[in-house]
Order: sequence, then C-alpha cells, then structure tokens
Amino acid sequence: MKFWIACLILVTPLISSAHARLKMSAGIAPRTSDAGLKVGPCGNKPKQANPPTLNAGDKITVTWEETINHPGRFEFRFSTDGDVTWSTPVTIPDTQDGGGLPHQYSTELTLPSMTCTNCTLQMIQVMTDNPNNPSNYYSCADFQLVQSNAPTPTPPPAVTPTPSPGGSEDCSMAH
Repeated sequence: MKFWIACLILVTPLISSAHARLKMSAGIAPRTSDAGLKVGPCGNKPKQANPPTLNAGDKITVTWEETINHPGRFEFRFSTDGDVTWSTPVTIPDTQDGGGLPHQYSTELTLPSMTCTNCTLQMIQVMTDNPNNPSNYYSCADFQLVQSNAPTPTPPPAVTPTPSPGGSEDCSMAH
C-alpha cells in the first residue's frame, strides 16, 4: 500500500501541472505540447525558427484541448511584434464540464489584416475556480503573415503584326 501512495505522490504534480494547450491546426504548430505553462505570455518557450506562412486576413480554425477540467474561459490574442503587444482577446467560454478528458475544442479566428514576420497566436486558459484570484495557463503558436489580396499585375497587351499595305509581297527583292 505504501508503494502505491508513494507513486501517487510522485505522479500527482505531473497530472496537476497540465491544463490546456493549442494543438496542430490551421497550418500552425504550437511552440510546445506542454499544457502546464503558468508564465505569460508564452511560458518562456522560444519562438520557432521557421514559422509557417499564412495569408493576412484569412479565417483559420484553431483547435485546442483542455487536459484538466476547470470552470472558466479561453482567450485568444494575436501579437504582430514578437510577443510585445497583444490584440483585444476573443473569448470562448469553457463549456465542457463533464465527460472524459481531454476536452476537445475548436473555433474560427480571423488573422490580422497586415503583414508580419514575427506573429504569435496566444491562447490563455483563464480558470475561475477562485474569482478573486484567477489562475492562467498559456500556449502559443508562431507564424508569418503575407498579403493574399494583392492585385495581380495586368499583362501587357499582345502585339499583333500588321500586314503591309501592298499585300504579302516582299519589296526588298525588287530590281
């Protein structure tokens, strides 16, 4: 019995440290699969060396999972300047109180309508178990944005040779 109690004590911190994380979706990959990042804005995880390129202003479907059930919400923000400033959050309520874990979620988000090479999508799990002191978990994914709606250049008009007025005879051979 002591063996099982010791195992439970050793495993409990690992289980309780995981809460929510972004999943691979919409052409983006999270910086890490760790669901227990309590330090914002992105859990002190380094940015990806070669983030994927997406089209500015596109709508993408983002997926994530909640690994430990808590009342609260999920907030999504964008940074276009390397995790310095963040957009106003898009808030998604945590609606899955029962059932087996992990809970799977998805939502459609609109990417910023600007180009950037140092963009980040941030997800924050805001847990409201203690409304006076909510606890947060963070997950981020990096990407670049390019303009997709740039006008296509108009090709120059094709030049069609005009026949000479005297017909098709070759005048250069006249004697």
